Amino acid sequence: MLFGGTAAPAVAAPAAPVAEAPAAAEIPSVVEVTPANYEQVMQWSHTKPVVLDFTADWCYWCQKQKPYLQKYNTEDKGAWVWAKVDVDDNPTLSRKYGVRGIPALLNIQNGTEAGSRLVGYDGPTSLRTWLNNL
Repeated sequence: MLFGGTAAPAVAAPAAPVAEAPAAAEIPSVVEVTPANYEQVMQWSHTKPVVLDFTADWCYWCQKQKPYLQKYNTEDKGAWVWAKVDVDDNPTLSRKYGVRGIPALLNIQNGTEAGSRLVGYDGPTSLRTWLNNL
């Protein structure tokens, strides 16, 4: 109590920050996955599908598939995240997901692999069909 018999006003403690999934608009449509940002990419998969694209610069079929992934990602207006994983720079992630051949596309939703993988490149029609089923 203060002098004069009046109580000091109660002050509420600041609320603890609540971890929320980012809004879809805040998530990029294309990202290079590194060990430093991998957990963040997994968080995004709680908001929209993430396509982990295991690839390498030296991989012929990866390079043939790349322009179609870019085209479909643009056409889909950010409905899914194209998350590029260079197998040479990220061997731990390749082992974690058991990737033995590239190109390999993995559908990640809610932090885990969901649905089928697309391994190898069988042309733009097969790729489009697989992406449509995310």
